[in-house]
This record gives sequence, C-alpha cells and structure tokens, in this order.
Amino acid sequence: MTPPKKPPPPPPEFVTVTRWDTPHSSLWKIAEEQFEDGTKWRDIYEANRDLIGDDPGKLRVGMRLRMPTTEVHPAYIRSVAGGLDEESATITAKILAAEQRLSEIGNFWGNDDVGTKFYRGADGKPGYQTVSTETETAVGAFGQFYKNVADRLRAMADRHDVTEWENTIQVLSVALKALDK
Repeated sequence: MTPPKKPPPPPPEFVTVTRWDTPHSSLWKIAEEQFEDGTKWRDIYEANRDLIGDDPGKLRVGMRLRMPTTEVHPAYIRSVAGGLDEESATITAKILAAEQRLSEIGNFWGNDDVGTKFYRGADGKPGYQTVSTETETAVGAFGQFYKNVADRLRAMADRHDVTEWENTIQVLSVALKALDK
C-alpha cells in the first residue's frame, strides 16, 4: 500500500490558548479542531482543571493546555482512508490498462489447434480465457476491498466517540470474562 501523500501530524499533546478570534481561543474551538467534536471541550477542561480553575470560560492567552488522549484521531483515520482510495484507483487503472493492451494485441494465440487449446483449455485444465477472466475479477475485488476499507475507516472517524466506547466495552467484557473464570 502506498502511504498517504501527506498524513496529518499526530494529535498534539499540548495546545496553546490564543486570542479570542482564532481557532485556539476557547475550549469548544480547540475540541472542534482537535477532535472534530466541540462537545469534547469537557474532556480538555477536566485534563486542565488544575490550570484553568473552576470556571472553564476563564482561559488566558498563552495557557498551555494538555490534550486528553484518545484512541481514535479522526483526521489521521481520514488520511489513511484517502491513501486506500488512491490505492484502489491505482489498482483499477492498472487493470483497465492491462486489459486495453491485451485487446490491442488481439488473438495472439493463433487459430490453430495449439492456440485454441491455449485459449480455451484442454485436458480439464482452464485456458487463457478462463484464467485471465478470473485474474481480472480477483484483482478487481482487491481494488474494491481497498475502497471498502477506506469507506469503513471514514465511517469510524465519523463515529469516533461511539468507536471509543465500543472498544472500551470490548476490552472490559474480555477482562470481566477472565475474572469469571
């Protein structure tokens, strides 16, 4: 797989509060930028309550806020999905180009008995016709697989809060089952 052309940087550990008309001027704006979800402002506040104090609206320009950790970083997931889309498009384009080159060659196996056996198969074994069709189908399915994974990654990025809870539930259920034994 080709890596994304420009993957986003990993989520920052810290964000510095800026003046009020900029992206880092409020907890809501920071949460929107970092997590694509303004409601995550509470998580940022809780991670910095000792610095901010009892009023989350009392940010000061220059404050260096710790970012809460998250299992899912939507921008990075979207970047990986974009790379998979590119890979899917590349695979599809290469299949189409190969098909075009072969069709330009035409009947390269000839019309004699040997050529016909090569093309159609013989002695219960598939020939070029069957194998080339199966190969095109398999490679096409591989390209579609990349596209499907990309679509699922974008869906996961769109549902990152739910995804984190689902991951937490899975881990806890495994741990609880282990305790029962």
